[in-house]
Amino acid sequence: MSINFGEGKFVKAITIGCKVNSYDTQVVLQKFIDNGYQIADNITESIIDVLVVNTCCVTDNAEHKSRKAIRQAKSKGAVVAAMGCACQTNPAKFHEIGADIVVGTSGRDDIPQLVENFFKNDAKITQTPSATVFEDAFVKNVDDRTRAFLKIQDGCNNFCTYCIVPYVRGRSRSRPFVDVVTQAHHFAAVGFKEIVISGIHVASYGKDFERENFCLLDVLAQICKIDEIKRVRLSSVEPNAITPEFIAFVADNPKFCSHLHMSLQSGNDRILQAMGRHYTTAGYAAAVADLRKIRPDISITTDVIVGFPGETDDEFKNTLNFIESLKLSGLHVFPYSAKVGTPAAKMPGHIVGKIKKERAKQAVSLEKRLADEFCGRFIDKTMGVLVEKCNNAICEGKTENYLTTSFKSEEELSVINQIVDVRMKSYNNGNMAGEAVKY
Repeated sequence: MSINFGEGKFVKAITIGCKVNSYDTQVVLQKFIDNGYQIADNITESIIDVLVVNTCCVTDNAEHKSRKAIRQAKSKGAVVAAMGCACQTNPAKFHEIGADIVVGTSGRDDIPQLVENFFKNDAKITQTPSATVFEDAFVKNVDDRTRAFLKIQDGCNNFCTYCIVPYVRGRSRSRPFVDVVTQAHHFAAVGFKEIVISGIHVASYGKDFERENFCLLDVLAQICKIDEIKRVRLSSVEPNAITPEFIAFVADNPKFCSHLHMSLQSGNDRILQAMGRHYTTAGYAAAVADLRKIRPDISITTDVIVGFPGETDDEFKNTLNFIESLKLSGLHVFPYSAKVGTPAAKMPGHIVGKIKKERAKQAVSLEKRLADEFCGRFIDKTMGVLVEKCNNAICEGKTENYLTTSFKSEEELSVINQIVDVRMKSYNNGNMAGEAVKY
């Protein structure tokens, strides 16, 4: 196989869904680069040869976006390679709407060669075997140069009753520890200041190893030792991961960011049990309390599913009241989407769309209020902001506890990818604005 069969060709990718999907897209683009392709930019976009669409099927909205992206991609006249979770569930559907190549959640390394085969034979290609191993995930080139997402794990063994992910991504499997550390050092060497540990269920990292004895805390500890990395962040965890050992690690490691996205899904214990979640509201509240004892300013955000089958009005109110009582700093709100093949899809008591929409509206309203309350705590405080972008002398970045913050700076180029001390002066819609502190 020629290493440069893509020479002179341009590729672009569109990603729907989670941060793991974004990382998978970067891996595939790296494979295209390795085979001679160039990544299309705004100037070369009109001459794209290959368009990769990484799909998602976690919600109905995500599936709709995936199908729309493929139809739009086909209209550009490029070869369309569809990949990811939605493709794993029904590859024929994606061929019908315009995909030339359909690859599921494994075999992503093969996509450039499959595209080359299509160029030669002009015959549609389908490849959707079940994922059983952690595939090569090394990334050399990433567009962002401030926050690097580092995928350490894939798949899930939990089989929550509403969730399609274990069926499309397979059982939990971990990236070899040495590969994780190598990737982290590479990110540091190319200039990243922050690493975000990501995966489908990161707390299960290492549990599938037969000969090695590593866990999530080993990963976090090793990355915190890298001098060039100033911040280490977790993309998402469940309350069961907040063990005494985890709390001790956070207390002893100032590089670990004071922000956790800790999945809740419901604030009612009966619904949690029906969902197949392995914790209670009391357990969740205890995890929040333990974290705040060592990090009073920690930002805790969460996911909430509204309109789960059988959820009554009172049970939904339980969720809102529980979230408000904890003063969480942000919510991602999802109306329940029935997924064929999951136990919840067969449960009685499905909620009509109008009620789900109204419940989602109430939850979003609560989210906005809680986000503003959290922001208000930091007025007149000075916080470090890792600058991600600047435009017309207005720079923007994230604080250690994940507050999006903007401030004026005439030194745009010199502050990007730097941590700038900013005194917080105001907030709006969950975002902060402040003034750079001059020393």
